[in-house]
Amino acid sequence: MINNKQCVRCINDKTVRRIRFNSEGLCSHCTCYDKYKSVLKDREHLKELFHKKISGDGDYAYDAAVGFSGGKDSTYVLYKLVKEYKLKVKAYTLDNGFMSREAREKINRIVSELGVEHEYVVYDNTLLKEAYKRIVSKYLSPCIACSFLGYAAMINYASRVNARVGIHGRSTYQMFRGLSDSSTDIFRYLLDAGLCEDQPDLDKLYGKIIEQLDRHIDKKLANDIKNTLLADAKKNGYRDFLAYFLYHPYDHREIVSFLEKNTSWKAEKESEHFDCLIHHGALYLKDTVARRSHLMPEYSVMINEGIITKEEALLKMNEKVDPETAKRELKALCEYADINYNWMMLKAKIYSKRWW
Repeated sequence: MINNKQCVRCINDKTVRRIRFNSEGLCSHCTCYDKYKSVLKDREHLKELFHKKISGDGDYAYDAAVGFSGGKDSTYVLYKLVKEYKLKVKAYTLDNGFMSREAREKINRIVSELGVEHEYVVYDNTLLKEAYKRIVSKYLSPCIACSFLGYAAMINYASRVNARVGIHGRSTYQMFRGLSDSSTDIFRYLLDAGLCEDQPDLDKLYGKIIEQLDRHIDKKLANDIKNTLLADAKKNGYRDFLAYFLYHPYDHREIVSFLEKNTSWKAEKESEHFDCLIHHGALYLKDTVARRSHLMPEYSVMINEGIITKEEALLKMNEKVDPETAKRELKALCEYADINYNWMMLKAKIYSKRWW
């Protein structure tokens, strides 16, 4: 790891974008997290708030539209909403063009077990390829393309099927990994809205989020995403988009144990991100640019959450992606999106030399 100033509490250092350190050596991610800490510990209040968010009057076809990847977190969320909260749920899966066979098998099996309506949402192939090509060329991260497309599609889906709310299963450390006071932190808007006692102004909320499309990608692609993937939300009105694990405790081991006891879901060779056929390639590409694990901010949130110690996080920073596996996956991405592999890797190395 690069020898840069490191936070006195977590492992974030100067390589993290837009990070700042106060006079005591605490990074801005930790100081931002501290603003939410007392609220996140009040589990009884959060549970009541979640009940409030998913209840109320209105003529809806479904209580909730739930994003379902087949992974442990989304499977757990789907089970809890159906079996314990007794909600009428419409589950959906966003097909990013690189969905694994294992993911499809788990998705089809679990929705059958739970008796849940389910739909695969398939992106327009031209839009998908354009998004990968333009965003990977600019940011060297296919995950950013998936995020822009995914959030737009998820925000839209609840409106399309007339669900009261949309619900996702991102973990706390995934939600808080980029936490900052920056106006570009999309999840901060969603976190603040999710913790608000009153119904947020959804037009204003999603207006701020959609602004990031225009700020971060070219105008044509931004307009294509908005016009193609947000049409129903614009027509029928936005719905609240709730993070299940903002209101409920998150424990990796307990979730896996619960699922293996109550469903046919099993952790195979790898329980994280098995659904994406280019996950290792994307991870390798981002690590190359950062010259360290790009998961550093997630590990730092885990430290704040008490999930791991600082020493354990530093050990995780040394975990490496197999370069041959990464190369194979990245070449598949490049072939799909018409990107020159050698040019992409050269650009990644050049970026790494001027990384903050």
